[in-house]
Amino acid sequence: MQNKALIVIGMHRSGTSALSGLLDELGIFMGKTLFAAQKGVNEKGFFENAELVALNDLMLDELASSWDDPIADIGDYSIGKESFFIEKAHSLLKEDYDNQAFWGMKDPRTTLLLPFWKKVLKENEKVLPHYILMLRSPFEVFGSLKKRDDFSLEKSLMLWMNYTLSGYYHSMHAPRLIVHYDKLLSSPESVAKNIAALIDKPFDIAASPLSFVDKKMRNQRTEPTLEIPLAVMAQSLYEQLSKDKVDEAEVDKIRNDYLSYQSSLSSVLKEHLLAVKKEEVFYRKLFVDAYNSFWWKCSWPIKKVEELIRGKK
Repeated sequence: MQNKALIVIGMHRSGTSALSGLLDELGIFMGKTLFAAQKGVNEKGFFENAELVALNDLMLDELASSWDDPIADIGDYSIGKESFFIEKAHSLLKEDYDNQAFWGMKDPRTTLLLPFWKKVLKENEKVLPHYILMLRSPFEVFGSLKKRDDFSLEKSLMLWMNYTLSGYYHSMHAPRLIVHYDKLLSSPESVAKNIAALIDKPFDIAASPLSFVDKKMRNQRTEPTLEIPLAVMAQSLYEQLSKDKVDEAEVDKIRNDYLSYQSSLSSVLKEHLLAVKKEEVFYRKLFVDAYNSFWWKCSWPIKKVEELIRGKK
């Protein structure tokens, strides 16, 4: 019998942590190495596997991309050193989730890397993947990103489109549930019932009332600003995916319009962004190599003594 995996996908600041907290409350195993809660960001916890995040970041580096890359490739692509990463991914799944009948995996970066993770999960005969796509208003996501990272409206909307389109299209032919942020906050019990139907696992909600998700989690109520074509595209996609029956032809049109918008951006700008990213990856690798070096470890106590002495002056 296959173990059932719930892969949580969707844009950052869309409620993926709240959903993952609900899954944990329902008895879904979310991993061994989870990030701790962070005050002012996710005070109830991320339910995010630290090993998964580290691996996803390595793959994004290999693609010369990042979680906040506005011109990320949302189609099918190949990753350099793929066999190396596939081996790492299988090792992670075995180490963290082996023999768990129902388990969940959450890191929004996975959404951008779904072609890779779908391949890994398909190779694992012990696992039957199910996907839950979190959907939140792109303008509320912008409000949250503006507060946390000072991102512009345009960058935030491009990120939202990248994650939402990638998550939607790359999970199309698998068991899937789209969960709306408003619904999750207003009625976590009904979301739990939908999840139970998705994975064919009844939850005894009456015996164990749900308390993780509450309406106080909503910190943003940003209204749509439809003054630019990108905003119109994002709002249209949000409205389409919010329907009980999605108009696939309309979503295809929005996707094509967005890809045209992406390709219309200055080639010089794209070249510059790629160069900046490659430089960032290069210097981060130099730092990590230096940090892990023998001489750094030997000199660390001396550096600490130096800092203490300077602090006393």
